[in-house]
Amino acid sequence: MPDWVTHIAVAWIICRLLSFKYDDFNAANTMLVITGALIPDFSKLILVFKFFGMDLSEYLSIIHIPTGSVIVAGMMSMLFPEKKKAFLFFGLGILTHYSLDIILEHVSGGIYLLFPFSWWQWQLEITNSSDYLITFLALCLAGLVYLIGREIDKNKSNSLIQ
Repeated sequence: MPDWVTHIAVAWIICRLLSFKYDDFNAANTMLVITGALIPDFSKLILVFKFFGMDLSEYLSIIHIPTGSVIVAGMMSMLFPEKKKAFLFFGLGILTHYSLDIILEHVSGGIYLLFPFSWWQWQLEITNSSDYLITFLALCLAGLVYLIGREIDKNKSNSLIQ
């Protein structure tokens, strides 16, 4: 099940692997990608407002559609000095989110990936939301990438000392 833990782990794995080759994938930009991976689930704020008796589902559910997620990423990127770069990192996170969500078997029919151009709902039906195998695999892979990265960083620092 791609929950927040899975979305965070996959975004971190991708950034860590890319950081071996590209210096732009530092800790700060990795946090932008992780935040971007969580942007579509900002729509979960509906639950908080429902607790207080306000039904904002018509307004906040658009965030879990790629178009809405990109708009939110664009607004959030305006808070950064390098707006275009921040937007691209948020976008990479959003891409990882929908890449994980599309593999789910959705009871509601799928994700509106091409909205507003198409009302077609997309899903690959590889796993359902009660299966935590994806989360387990993502966490195991994150641990492996962490250990490999630690060794690579250690070798880099040893070569700089000599």
